[in-house]
Amino acid sequence: MLKDPILASLLNLLFAGTGHIYLNKIVKGILILLLAIVFWMSSWGIANIPLIIWAMYDAYSTAKKMNRPEKTVK
Repeated sequence: MLKDPILASLLNLLFAGTGHIYLNKIVKGILILLLAIVFWMSSWGIANIPLIIWAMYDAYSTAKKMNRPEKTVK
């Protein structure tokens, strides 16, 4: 099933980790979500900005890779 890279990226903007969960990368999504929660609860709240930007990029590129057709070997 094809996954929309833009939707995956925007889901991470809405709530960190949800784009990866949408891509069925459940463990990675939960880890990103937990890290974002720890950052918000600590004095490192500003660290969420690079985390969210990275998560958006990673979800977008992961979805693009997932949508590529497999090359067949002759």
